[in-house]
Amino acid sequence: MNTAQLKEQTKKMPSRPGIYLFKNSKRKPLYIGKALNLKNRLKSYLKTNNPRLEKMIMESVKIEVTETENEIEALILESQYIKRYKPDFNIMLRDDKQYGFVGFTGEEYSKIFITHQPGSRNSSGLRLGNLSLDKLHLEFSLPGKPTYIGPFTDIGALKTTLRLLRRIFPYCTCKQTHHNYCLNYHIGKCLGFCCCPKDSPKRPVLSFIEGSRRISVYEKNIKAIKDILSGKKYSLIKKIEKEMKMLSSRHEYEKALELQYKIEKLKKIFANAKINRAGSGVMIYHNSQPGTIELLRKFLNLSSPPRRIEGYDIANIQGKHAVGAMIVFTDGEPNKNEYRKFKIQNRTTSQVGTLGDVGMLREVLARRLKHPEWPMPDLILVDGGKAQFNAIKSIVKNIPIIALTKNEKHAGHKILIEKNKEILLSKLPASLKNLLLQIDSEAHRFAISYYRKLHAQSIK
Repeated sequence: MNTAQLKEQTKKMPSRPGIYLFKNSKRKPLYIGKALNLKNRLKSYLKTNNPRLEKMIMESVKIEVTETENEIEALILESQYIKRYKPDFNIMLRDDKQYGFVGFTGEEYSKIFITHQPGSRNSSGLRLGNLSLDKLHLEFSLPGKPTYIGPFTDIGALKTTLRLLRRIFPYCTCKQTHHNYCLNYHIGKCLGFCCCPKDSPKRPVLSFIEGSRRISVYEKNIKAIKDILSGKKYSLIKKIEKEMKMLSSRHEYEKALELQYKIEKLKKIFANAKINRAGSGVMIYHNSQPGTIELLRKFLNLSSPPRRIEGYDIANIQGKHAVGAMIVFTDGEPNKNEYRKFKIQNRTTSQVGTLGDVGMLREVLARRLKHPEWPMPDLILVDGGKAQFNAIKSIVKNIPIIALTKNEKHAGHKILIEKNKEILLSKLPASLKNLLLQIDSEAHRFAISYYRKLHAQSIK
């Protein structure tokens, strides 16, 4: 294929994500690649000065493309094709040590890691966190050998894909067992029991059936990730849909709704996810959480889904630089254009100190309600307990309220809703618990950042 022929074929290519195959006269793939925009990627070959690329183009007679919904799906499909066809120029044009593989350890609660050299016991590149595989075997006493899926050409996109899948299918990344639930457990990225030993006083006592169920959930999560990375997304969705219908027929609607949320989230990842390399890192953008919002509506017995949720928190140290923060989630996602800051109005330090967090929170809500031009919330979430709940209830009418209470370790513990009903977060569906914790955490972050800004200005 000469330059003119390549240019002619490129004109016919779609401007969509997908994979492309340079094929020789025997229709054997010489090179397989992926692209966010197939037309633009193939145009780049017209300007190449790489002798090996030029040789590959000259040996090619045809370019075939397969469109995908996004670049993540292209990454997975490219991996499957390279593994199947083993094109000569993929090996020649790229040092195989740069390819990435996803490894799954052989222990009871499988860990997931990325490596450049699968099966190498001496490679410093084969790691889970900062542990080499040798140390991993020593620390976890693995009964079986790791298994691998790959190769993947884009490590950044691979890492981001795993981070996103972990939000739907939580798994453990702890380097050692411990007696307290890890941070990832509290934000919904770990099931908890997998890193908290059975003899820990912090671990709840489970029946044999419940313990077996949790292990089954963990194994299903690992299997789901393996299926997705192996290109079996559609069969996985069918499998989850079948289980969801079975649970629904048994009237286990809460569990069925959780599976429906997983399906919706998974479909949206592959329908709308976009890898953005504008910065140094890789990010994935994805849509909202309609399943969770509907779950929240049913949980609170609301007439309509709470599309706009406002979260509030207070930040100060002994009354100094006291501030309040209002954050907004629209359809389950942060809406930062709607965030608002409140500086507790001018008083002496002692007066602000005696006002207390409850009084400050009441002031912030009273001032917020003086802005009818701001859309009214469908739900309000505050950080605190009965005092904060009652303070807000005294001035806010006809809007549902949730107060989120922390335990002695400042981790989300329970919520308070209407009629002073207390519910442990651990009793909520994972997606609902995660959403409430995310809103509370974002309100706290925003309040602290404003407090620090005022504190820094006072020092100057």
